[in-house]
Amino acid sequence: MKNKLTKLEFKWICYDMGNSAFILLVATILPIYFNYLSSSQGVAEYNYLSYWSYAASISTLIVALAGPILGTLADYKDHKKKIFLTTATLGALALASSWFAFLVLFIAAKVAYSLSLIVYDSMLTDITTEDRMDAVSSKGYAWGYIGSVVPFIISLVFVLMYDKMGMTLK
Repeated sequence: MKNKLTKLEFKWICYDMGNSAFILLVATILPIYFNYLSSSQGVAEYNYLSYWSYAASISTLIVALAGPILGTLADYKDHKKKIFLTTATLGALALASSWFAFLVLFIAAKVAYSLSLIVYDSMLTDITTEDRMDAVSSKGYAWGYIGSVVPFIISLVFVLMYDKMGMTLK
């Protein structure tokens, strides 16, 4: 395999970096933020854990039901890119200030993220040749790890050193 990536291969790998960062932040930083948000609005800790678990379960159930349908639709000509862009965009929703609105947006973002992966994974056959597929996929996997660590470290700095940076929790 040539070492030089095509433009499409590079874009595919970049999305792997972004989706890896999303899932690492969802698993580590967002629960901390949700705990802060919900406790500051009077939600008991045992309820916070239940609500977070329910939200994760709801998003998984929606993906389990919608995934096969979306995957089938994406296989139709000219649908893959449209579906991918829609789900990827929806997965990038902003954070909310209310704990309940945050959970709703979390569910929507997690569902859209997971559904985008169905189409993203199937795009590999569209963006590269069969003899380059393993190498491109491996590079995506490797760069995904690297790409997920950078925003995680930045987030950790904010979480652990917010007071030294002149920030307050309100």
